[in-house]
Amino acid sequence: MGVFAKARISSITGKQVPREPLEVLAEETLRRLHIDAQPGQAQRDYASAKSTQVPVQSTFNTGCRRISRKLILGNRTIRFENNYSARS
Repeated sequence: MGVFAKARISSITGKQVPREPLEVLAEETLRRLHIDAQPGQAQRDYASAKSTQVPVQSTFNTGCRRISRKLILGNRTIRFENNYSARS
């Protein structure tokens, strides 16, 4: 299964790029798959000022659900973290 997004021409490279950032596309994809996902721990720590380190890679926490799918755009990949191993 693939994910399709509307594209536009980049003013810098002249190539087609998605109109929305990868993070927005990933959120919409997970919502359409009925997967409840929250931002990953690094993003939550940065947003709440617990950390000053800016997260480089987008990560989503899927709770106790394991995800085997990959969302890739160019050289960027969405990572998934879960609480599956913490569940008894």
